[in-house]
Formats: sequence, structure tokens, C-alpha cells
Amino acid sequence: MSLNSPILSKRSAEIAARFGTRAGRYESHADLQIAVAARLAALLPDFDSPHVLELGCGTGLLSRHLVARYPTGNIVLTDAAPEMIAECRRNLADVRGPRLSYEVMDAGEAGDHGGLDLIVSSMALHWLPDPAATLAHLRSLLAPGGALLYATLGPDCFMEWRAILNAESLPSGIVDIPALPGVVEEEHLTPDSDSLSFLRRMKAVGGLTPKEGYVPLPPGALRRALRATNLRFGGRVTWHIFYGRLSAPEASRSSPSIMPS
Repeated sequence: MSLNSPILSKRSAEIAARFGTRAGRYESHADLQIAVAARLAALLPDFDSPHVLELGCGTGLLSRHLVARYPTGNIVLTDAAPEMIAECRRNLADVRGPRLSYEVMDAGEAGDHGGLDLIVSSMALHWLPDPAATLAHLRSLLAPGGALLYATLGPDCFMEWRAILNAESLPSGIVDIPALPGVVEEEHLTPDSDSLSFLRRMKAVGGLTPKEGYVPLPPGALRRALRATNLRFGGRVTWHIFYGRLSAPEASRSSPSIMPS
């Protein structure tokens, strides 16, 4: 297993550190991420012995599906947080069949990999500074007939919380989430019963890394925003999830049915 420390941007290092400190208890709070990984896994293509790269593997929520689906594959599991990689390795310690390797890697880089049959990423792209550019780069690493599958936050994510912050003239630390190519499915989920539960969930899974330059709300302003969300929206905050599929550039020209939407 390669665990050499990669050169990360300041932003990537901050995100990796937040997720890394929660690696051991991440899955106890990750029911939403578990469900997203399962839905993305249902889109996995049929390959016999593919060369697979997963970006942002975390503790192995999607990785478990990959090793079950491709028992004779060559699967490279990567994450920017070494602690997440270590937890993923522990979770897959009993796996027999596919050839597994692990790398600490920034999802925006994809290392020296190429000629890949399949690239997958679940709930990681939205942390990157330019997800669309990353997808274009990743497509160029696919072998002919290869596929790129991803699940990520959509632009409607946390719309209630954004609306309240705007109405209360409070700054938002939520990263900007652009529309992306290749979307084949989407869903809107409200897993939390109130706005405080929403923030606790985000904190528990390391998801409270704000956009650069954001100054956290003082306690009084945060309480005001929580109360307003509960009054106006019944405390519900929506997660908007995109599921996308892109094919290798050569394949996309000859296969209109899987052209980016």
C-alpha cells in the first residue's frame, strides 16, 4: 500500500484533516452517504476484470460494492486523508479476489493513472475547486469503452439554509456547487428532523469545512438562523444529489445514448 504523503493545496489539506479526525467514527453518522454509495453502485457497468480507480474512497462505502462487483478486477482506492485510507483498508481486510491497492491522493489530481476502464467517486467532487474541469481531466484517463461514474452534491443542496442566511443577511460558508455534465439521476433528500440535527450531522462526518475566506457565525447569529429555519421550513434542510456517468472521449462520439446530459 502506498501511503506517501502527497503535495496538497492548503484547501485540500484542511478538508483532509477534518475528515481524517473523524475516520474511526465516520460510518456511525454516514447513513446518507451509505445510501448514496449504494445507489451509485447500481449504475456500475458490467466489466470482467477492469482496472478501476476510486477517488475519495473514505472508509470504503463505495469500495465494498466495487470489490463485490469486480472480484477479478484491479482496484486502486484513493483518498486525500491517510486516516480514511487506513480505515478503508481495515474495513476491506477480509476481501479476497480483486487486486487492491491504496494511495493517498488528492481527487483533483488522479496521480499517474491512465488507461482506466472505470473511474468512480462518491460524494467527493464538490470539495474540489473546479469539479467540471476535474471531470474533463478524468475522462481523458479512460481507456476506450471506459466509464466515469460519480455522485456529488447538486446546486439545490441546502437551499433552505442558504435562503435563511440570505434573509437574515448572514454570510454563508457553503461552497458554490456548479451544474455538472453527464447527470443521469438526481434526488432530493431531507434526512434530518430539524436544523440543529442537520448541522450536527455535517460536523460528525467532517462536512463543515467552509469556503475560503468565510468567518464563522457568532453563536447568537447561528442560533437565530437555526430558529428561523425551524419556523420557516420546519427545520428541514435538503440534500440535492447528482448521479453522473461520462464515457471515454472516443466512446462518447459513437454512443449518443451515454452522451453527457
